[in-house]
Amino acid sequence: MKIAVFDSGIGGITVLKELREQLPTHDFIYYGDTANVPYGTKSPSQIKKLVVAAAKKIKKLNVDALVIACNTASCVALEDCREIMGETPVYSVVEAGVTTIVRLLSQNSKTPVVVFGTKVTIRSKTYSTYLKDILGNHLQISEQECPLLVPMIEEGWLNHPVLHQTVAEYVKPHLSLEPGIAFLACTHYPWIKSVFEKAMPGWKIVDSAPQVCEMLARHPLSHTSSETTGKITWKFSDPHTDYKNYQNNPAPF
Repeated sequence: MKIAVFDSGIGGITVLKELREQLPTHDFIYYGDTANVPYGTKSPSQIKKLVVAAAKKIKKLNVDALVIACNTASCVALEDCREIMGETPVYSVVEAGVTTIVRLLSQNSKTPVVVFGTKVTIRSKTYSTYLKDILGNHLQISEQECPLLVPMIEEGWLNHPVLHQTVAEYVKPHLSLEPGIAFLACTHYPWIKSVFEKAMPGWKIVDSAPQVCEMLARHPLSHTSSETTGKITWKFSDPHTDYKNYQNNPAPF
């Protein structure tokens, strides 16, 4: 099976790593739109145009499945991607994320949930809308915009003091709640999961990557490996993208 993984930048590498561990014999094409990162500070119409353009390029690669490893893109243009990809299945980290949170709340739906993401993801209310539709309006959910994090992570500031201070400011409004679930609704954020864990003691910090693997495992080709070699092909809209430090850095995992 040949699987495309799409993100606005290098964040989707966190999903790619999980996929490779679960599906090691399959081929992957990673496409990062690094010439236009970050998406989360752009308007929805701008994001939709960028995502549609990327999907059209990915369509030409004749992949068996596409993973949108970008919450912002999923919130704005998931159905557009599915229309472009036709019969090729498109998997979304947002759908995987909602499933993850619902599973964790199955024992106690009164557990507080805080969703951290880009401006566009949070302002779309996608997570709270989906979750309340499934679990009811009594769900205790907060959503927090974190617009400064993606640029810092793309810059490689994975353990910079300014990053620690910024995360501390973003989580501060939610620390008065009983510790619950902190969901990282941006695939860049697992690079700094340890920073969130330090800033939110007692909270369960989770993301969508494991659930994306479960979804792909149900693909009819997921258990076949004919004509695949387990290789990764890297494609970036900015050809000067330095992704190797992120590819090899084990810190977020």
